Amino acid sequence: MSAAGLPDLGPVRGEPASVEAWARGWEQYLHYRGDPVAVMSEAGERDESFVMGPVFASVYRVLAGTPVGSPALAEDAARVRERAGGSADRERVHARALELLVAGEFTAATRSWEEIAAGEQDFAAVRFAHDVYLHVGEADARLASSSRAVEAWRGEPGWGFVAGQHAFALEEVGRYDEAEDLGRQALSLDPDDLWARHALAHVYESTDDTPAARELLEGSVERWNAQELFATHIWWHLALRLLAAGDAAGALAVFDERRPHAKTAFQLCDQTSLLWRLELGGCNAGDRWDGLADRWDGVAERHTCGFLDVHAAVAFARRPQHPGARLWFEGLAEREAGASENDTTFAEVVAPLVEAFRSYGEGGSARFVRLVDGLGSAVSRIGGSIAQRDLIPLTRQAAERQDPGV
Repeated sequence: MSAAGLPDLGPVRGEPASVEAWARGWEQYLHYRGDPVAVMSEAGERDESFVMGPVFASVYRVLAGTPVGSPALAEDAARVRERAGGSADRERVHARALELLVAGEFTAATRSWEEIAAGEQDFAAVRFAHDVYLHVGEADARLASSSRAVEAWRGEPGWGFVAGQHAFALEEVGRYDEAEDLGRQALSLDPDDLWARHALAHVYESTDDTPAARELLEGSVERWNAQELFATHIWWHLALRLLAAGDAAGALAVFDERRPHAKTAFQLCDQTSLLWRLELGGCNAGDRWDGLADRWDGVAERHTCGFLDVHAAVAFARRPQHPGARLWFEGLAEREAGASENDTTFAEVVAPLVEAFRSYGEGGSARFVRLVDGLGSAVSRIGGSIAQRDLIPLTRQAAERQDPGV
């Protein structure tokens, strides 16, 4: 069997139109085109026997930071609960994992998906676990999971997508040569496997290999720029390498070009991170922070995802007088306390990080350093990659330059 092509998604209960939507949604998701969440959700709305579509839609709504009480997430999660009782064992475990995810118990949810993956080839379980590990910054657990998957799927259809995931996992623990080799293999099987290309971009970011990164990205821009669900993030990677090469004007041009395309909260993170890095490097951002603060003020995904909140705080720290800034910071302070994994991360990590960036914006370099140093390695719990979280040590370095005595 060929390892190229889409993975075998296994048996899925539902009407023929739902089964087709399941395959189409995954094709869109793996190639970062279209609206796979809508595809899965709409099929689930029409088919009372279709469990996995609402599972998919709910998982990626949660990971996008959608508030639990939002109608779309509530309806999809309710469909899963209502239908799971009459489903196969596999679908019931997926449903149990989703319940944990919605409750903010992210790591516990991955254990349920790992349980499925250990018993049978289930690409959905493998990918859900991979993406949740990224959400909570669990590099070692992600590596162990992807190591098992890449061996289990070797020679099977879709192995390339599993290999691309493993390449990213290898990169995040510093095994760069292995990551590059596997990422190249995955990309050769499907040049539109943007997660594999993304893994290679991380390799070259971590190894400071600007020529390789630019060859990888500039040489294929027409291809990946059409993969609109992830293109803004890939442009962010290219902009980082432009900055590394001393081309701040080129990186700023990327920011300006991507402004109208940054429509989701995670895309705003890319824009926020890039502009902050440009300023740390001495670039004049002009009035660009005004537009970013406006955009963050309109984001519904607030105080649900640590990674998103830290980036929103960066924008509001640069525009503390923005009408939405006070409400945003008050909303975080008034966030209902809870005992879930996500609640604990907000209390122990997100709140101090937000306060650190707010202090830095007010000229409190020493307070920024004190708060960040107090967190240590716990900052990884906000999720995202090492390259994305580099925003924190880069700011710490800037704080030390401003106040050498800290």
